[in-house]
Order: sequence, then C-alpha cells, then structure tokens
Amino acid sequence: YQRRVREAVVSTQSTGITKYTNSQFPLNTYTSAVYLRTLGVALITILVYAAFTMQTYNPTFYICGLLIQVIYSVGSTMMFVSSMMQSARISDVKMGGTYITLLNTISNLGGTLPQTVSLFMVDRVTISSCQGTLLDSPPSCYMDKDTCVAAGGSCVTDVDGYFVLVALGTIGALLWKWKMSKMLLHLQNRPVDSWHVSGAK
Repeated sequence: YQRRVREAVVSTQSTGITKYTNSQFPLNTYTSAVYLRTLGVALITILVYAAFTMQTYNPTFYICGLLIQVIYSVGSTMMFVSSMMQSARISDVKMGGTYITLLNTISNLGGTLPQTVSLFMVDRVTISSCQGTLLDSPPSCYMDKDTCVAAGGSCVTDVDGYFVLVALGTIGALLWKWKMSKMLLHLQNRPVDSWHVSGAK
C-alpha cells in the first residue's frame, strides 16, 4: 500500500512538472530547482536540530516535517525529470535505447555516489570526546570507543557530522549553481546533432 501511495505521489508530481520540463530547454528548470531542493535540505536540518531539544513531538512537528518533505521532493523530482528530458532530447535515435541508457546511467551514478560518500564520511567528521574516565590520555572515540567505555567513560558528541556534511553540501550546492549552471546551460544550447555519435548507422 505504501509503495502504491508513493508511486501515486511521484506520478502526480511528474505530471505537474512535465509542463515545465517538456521543452527544448529542460535544464533551465533543472538549475532553478537547485534552490528549492537546497531549501528543503536546510529546513529539514533545522527540524532535526529542533528534534533534539523537544521532549514530545506535537502534531505541528509532523506537519512541518511533511511540508518540508514535499518541498524537497518537488525540487528533487524537477531535477530528475529535467535530466531525463535532456537525455531523451539529445540521445541518438540511430543507436536505439543504448545511448539514452548510457546517459541515464551516468546521471544516476552522479546522484548515487555522493550519498555513498556522505554516509562513509559522517562518522569521520563527527567530533566526539571520551568523558567520565580517569585515564590521563583518553582514547579517541572514533578509533577506540571500546577502550573508553571499558575505562568507565562514555563518548559524548561535540560536533555531529550530519550537520557538518549538510553545511558543506549546502555551500557546495550554492557554489555549483553560481559556477556551473552557465556551463550546463551552454551544453544544453549546443545543437542536438553535436551529441550524436559520428558515423552511427
């Protein structure tokens, strides 16, 4: 049931967004949606931070979470659909579905690899300290958490890596929009034939 609801929401979003992406310049929508997606990330981060200070979660908290998720989902879907429209627009029909599959695969890798790197880095950028132990030189919580616990201490998070990565990612998104969007639009404006494989039959 949840899968059908999720598919229905995505389908509704895609239908509403198509009128903005179904053109000769779909990447215009792509670059504009960066702001919406970044806004969603910033708002959900504020909500996560607030959750640490709340004793109970009232309906307002869940409503805010739902609205923020809608904002992020719309921005994400706009970027996804725009990317697919661009791939469909420039793909070489002489190669059938092979070309567009290659373009979509590269696009999917570009969207998936940063998530993997972020999950890999979150513990590494988290700053924790071993407290409550009588050891002269408390061990590193990242490298040797068991020693800290065995000595009667506990690892206390001073700086959560999640917030560090969100801050870096937000700055990176804004820098990308500032520096790379013009290059992206330049590639979009190239003749469609320039994307085709030379000599394809």
